Amino acid sequence: MDWQKQMNLAMDYIENHLGEKIDYDTLAQIVGCSEWEFRRMFSFLAQMSLSEYIRKRRLTVAIPDIKKGNKLIDVALQYGYKSQAAFSRAFKQEHGITPTMAQRPESVLQPFQAFTFKLVLKENEIMMKEEGRRKHIMGSRDAGVALSIALDPGAIHSTNEHFWGSVGTELVGGTALPKYGAFVTEEKHQFFKDVDGKSVLEIGCGTGRSLAYLAGKGAGDLWGLDISQEQVDKTAKELAKAGYPVRLVCSPMEEACELPEAYFDYVYSVYGIGWTTDLETTFQRVASYLKPGGSFIFSWSHPIHKCVAPEKDDLIFKRNYFDESWYSVTLDGHVFSLSDRKMSTYINALAKAGLYVEELVEESDEEYLSLRNSAFANKAKMLPVTFVIKARKL
Repeated sequence: MDWQKQMNLAMDYIENHLGEKIDYDTLAQIVGCSEWEFRRMFSFLAQMSLSEYIRKRRLTVAIPDIKKGNKLIDVALQYGYKSQAAFSRAFKQEHGITPTMAQRPESVLQPFQAFTFKLVLKENEIMMKEEGRRKHIMGSRDAGVALSIALDPGAIHSTNEHFWGSVGTELVGGTALPKYGAFVTEEKHQFFKDVDGKSVLEIGCGTGRSLAYLAGKGAGDLWGLDISQEQVDKTAKELAKAGYPVRLVCSPMEEACELPEAYFDYVYSVYGIGWTTDLETTFQRVASYLKPGGSFIFSWSHPIHKCVAPEKDDLIFKRNYFDESWYSVTLDGHVFSLSDRKMSTYINALAKAGLYVEELVEESDEEYLSLRNSAFANKAKMLPVTFVIKARKL
């Protein structure tokens, strides 16, 4: 697939739908990846979030309507604003003057131009290696390079806390139950056999949607842990809105915190565990939180998925599977840090913590996968993009 062509087709789709609701899933299908991956890729390439780009374009294409003297409330509603006041605030923030002032003939506004993507090759593999860079795989393709960094837990915590506290959910999405990630669902696999009245702890509670999902299934004692106070606050708000009591702790998952030991029936994490700087210590803490016989369920990007990208009609290894070094990625001017661990690293860390692996799912849900027709889905048919492990405390 010609990713440059598909990205520009996605830009055309945005331009043709600025006056209506834009379907992000359709954008992702045009490019051939998941919505989450498309948001990440766009932000990486454009150095701004997808929502910010759409906002700027809408506030630009609204200028002719304002100049024509159209009713401001009609213009506001057409471009997705619920009130004239909200539209006016956004317009002034973008253009420096109010819509009413913009209607004056002498007013001159600087439009925000639509993006067109063009691939320019500037570096070869030797240069990338010498400069401490490495391949970065997103969705169904090679998405360029990431910068290698040293493992400094304090610095990584600070970087990732700021990222999730500011724009993380907006830029990379917030996967939540019943989804474990791309093409794997709780409805299909039923990892939570019985949560009625049970105590559950989510590591990386994000926006609180997974906890709310389990509460709706009858979970009786809800706890959440997250590195970002902003994410903790979002979880509190989500659960309060739904009427579910919850106890929340703000802390890196690797560190000792105010969580009871031998207390939980379930500890789980949906695309959260991979952010830890110390996997073995994290799993040991998880084991200490669980009751004997309690279950630990977590999902993350499959290590193979992060190594392989399409090249014409083939899937080609673009980076070393055994490379577990840390790297940083910049999206919309915001940085986050990660490491891509081997599958054996997860399994061995679980065993060392006294957690027995009951189930490992690497396959995509066939019925769910069949609903998608994209390069990302085609990749998922040939190799796993998400894995889920269920382990039990001995």
